Formats: sequence, structure tokens, C-alpha cells
Amino acid sequence: MILSSIAERADRSLRTFSARRNTEETYETLSPFVKAGEQALLEALGALRSWSRPEYARFICAFGDRSAILTVPIPYNPQALLRLITRTEVNVFLGDSDPMLLPELHAIAQRELETLMARDRS
Repeated sequence: MILSSIAERADRSLRTFSARRNTEETYETLSPFVKAGEQALLEALGALRSWSRPEYARFICAFGDRSAILTVPIPYNPQALLRLITRTEVNVFLGDSDPMLLPELHAIAQRELETLMARDRS
């Protein structure tokens, strides 16, 4: 029982670290395209390894057997889109986590994203 609890915590920790690393990489990759315009940002998102683009304004993020659809909001707002991308990745990478834990993970991801955005504005 103790061993399985330790294994579950280790698995959650590794997956959380992996999700954080992936979302940071996604942000770093997409940030330069924010100023280039909507088309450039959407093309860059569609080229990322966890993402596919079946339609112009619709994307699918997939990891293992989990996936989520993201639709680009209208009107286009690059900062809001980056937030949605982060939220979608957290859902996909950690979506089978404890339902009570997922909102906390979203809050952490949001704080990390705000820190990255603040750094870029400086």
C-alpha cells in the first residue's frame, strides 16, 4: 500500500514536471510569432509535436490516449490564445489526474504563464 502510494506520487510528479516543461517550450516557441500576426502564430502552433490542425481555427492537442480540441477565439487575441494553449496542454497532459488536483495545476500553470509573459514585456 505504501509502495503504491509512493509510486503514484512519483508518477504524478514526473508527469507534472513533463507537462510544465512542455508548456514552457510551447510558450517559448510561440512567443516570437505573437508579433508576427495571427496566421504566423497559428501555423507555428500547428507545427508543434503535440498539436495538429484539422481546420484553420481548430487545433487538436494529443498526448497518449488523451486529446482536446482548441478553437481559436474570435476576436483574435494572442495573449488569450497563449493562455488557452497552456490550459489545453495541462488538460491533455494531466487530464486523468485527481479531479480535485486539476484546478490547482491550472492555477500553477496560469501563474507560470503570467511570469513568462511579464518577463517578455520587460
